[in-house]
Amino acid sequence: MVRNWFQRYAPRLMAGLTLGALALGAVAPTAAAPFDGQRTTFADSSFSNVWARTDGENVRGGRSWYWGPNPWFDYAEFYRQGLNGLRTVQYFDKARMEINIPGDRSGPQQGVTNGLLVKELVSGRLQLGNDPFDADTRTPADVPVAGNPRNANPVAPSYASFAALATTDNGYRDPQRLGERVSTSLDRSGNLGARSDLAVPESTIVQYNTVTGHNIPQVFWDFMNLQGRIGVNGGVSTGPVVDWLFAMGLPISDAYWVRAQVGSEQKDVLVQLFERRVLTYVPSNPAGYKVEMGNVGQHYFQWRYPHLGTPWAAPEPNIPLLYASNIDTGAHWELYQPNYNGGGNRITKGAQETVAYSWRRSWDPAQIRLLVDSRRSGPQFRQIYEFDVNAFYSGDFSPNARVRRISFINGDGQLPPSPDPLSPLGPGSTGDSPIAASEYNASVSPDGTMLAFVSERSGKPEIYLVPFSGRVTSQLTSRGCINETPTWSPDGRSIFWANNCDGDFEISRADIKYDYVDKYGVSASLTNIRQLTNNTSDDRFARVSPDGETMAFSTNRSGNWDIYFLNVADSSETAIMIGASNEEAPTWSSDGNMIAYASDSDGDYEIYTLLFGKPRHQQITDNTAQDRWPLWAQ
Repeated sequence: MVRNWFQRYAPRLMAGLTLGALALGAVAPTAAAPFDGQRTTFADSSFSNVWARTDGENVRGGRSWYWGPNPWFDYAEFYRQGLNGLRTVQYFDKARMEINIPGDRSGPQQGVTNGLLVKELVSGRLQLGNDPFDADTRTPADVPVAGNPRNANPVAPSYASFAALATTDNGYRDPQRLGERVSTSLDRSGNLGARSDLAVPESTIVQYNTVTGHNIPQVFWDFMNLQGRIGVNGGVSTGPVVDWLFAMGLPISDAYWVRAQVGSEQKDVLVQLFERRVLTYVPSNPAGYKVEMGNVGQHYFQWRYPHLGTPWAAPEPNIPLLYASNIDTGAHWELYQPNYNGGGNRITKGAQETVAYSWRRSWDPAQIRLLVDSRRSGPQFRQIYEFDVNAFYSGDFSPNARVRRISFINGDGQLPPSPDPLSPLGPGSTGDSPIAASEYNASVSPDGTMLAFVSERSGKPEIYLVPFSGRVTSQLTSRGCINETPTWSPDGRSIFWANNCDGDFEISRADIKYDYVDKYGVSASLTNIRQLTNNTSDDRFARVSPDGETMAFSTNRSGNWDIYFLNVADSSETAIMIGASNEEAPTWSSDGNMIAYASDSDGDYEIYTLLFGKPRHQQITDNTAQDRWPLWAQ
């Protein structure tokens, strides 16, 4: 990923392109962002310091991981008491770290908290704020508490298997059993059994927690109070490896023996659930690894973000470049993927136009989705559709190949299929009084949970927000003028868009303030609204780089459409392409090292790419048709 784009590439671009004046400003600080190419980099220095205490290379030696070898996902998740209803989080194999109050870095953990992930997995209640009853109710997680993932581990109990045996909000308690050895087993269905053969001395119960009412065996109590090498202020010391209450929370179950597929063999595993962590004990494991923290971070991520795959194990998503062309229809737009021989492979076939606008990215290739604007349900109104792009690659190019309509307000009287995980975007979905309006420019948030889109349901193009699987929308803009092309900052905290409220298009940025989010809907508004461009020409088609530092946009201030870059930190601008032809609609590659754009420099619109640092342009299409509206990794 490109950090500090202006300092890295601008001098070389100036040497090889026709550029305007360059103004360098302060670089925006690193922020949480899932697809910025930095998923194994700490999103906050406090996260790094907490991790280094237990898992740094200079202290860990032969002991098991407390967090994991590195982080692999960071973002700004909804939390009611967070800044604008958001807090920065970062996921590790074993847990999640959080910064709830950015200005408070006091205490030994430097403002870092450690989520109650296990409690949420067991109860199915996703916490939304400080109030324990402020939660979004979901299905408890059918994710194995120990061993391989479910598809390779059919026997192991899940978090849901503990529902009747764990203290969540139900007041459940176990009787005190001090001095007894653990010999009770638990299966996937939640049934208890007796395994006297596993009642080993190290399973002797030595502690009873009177707050939650659960027994702790010797082997886990020793691990919780382990003394050893720790990283402190960049040096090495000796002391308690963790503050177990911070790292693990209180026990919410007794310990049970379970059968789990671990690698290529089934094993007996002693498992105990705590509010924040799971402890496992495998007697046959090597010394230092007999007791381990369960992979709660991985487990919770699968439950909360089932559409995102496994970023801890998968490479970065391969997002193809697409564009719209009328080469085969002579009239309306269809979607194509360039074959890099001057042409493209057609991937949609319909009677009306279809133009790609954004991707729902995933580390699971089978779950990558494409959001498009299309008139396929009627020529009068644009509507939003989701395409399963795997249909394209499987050779199924039929008009309705794995296509799901998301918006249902074009007045055709059609209701969404039922059940439909992609529910309609708000009013007009009940069949009472279908609204006749266009909806388009659906921009998927970087974590794949939100859609910012344009709707004309109120008469003017306004920007709305809705959960990807929900139906209750929030209207974000309300000036009654033209708003278009929303695009997200990589951390999900802000949107950029173009608006024409005073006679010409300018580009604005605003932070999103969330008041409520659940699976059904969202209540949100815009705050810290800033107009980034201000002139008497049109500035349109903004797209933000993967690192969030640079915005590319099109402007006609020279009389033709040109491409400019804007430094997000200080709004300074750099003219990237100025000439007699039109260059427009820039879109970024996944790594931020290239943009694609449309240009009519050869007499008709073709698709080009620009590789930074060379500089080098490459013409991607070459025909007599109109090839426009490229989409890469946004």
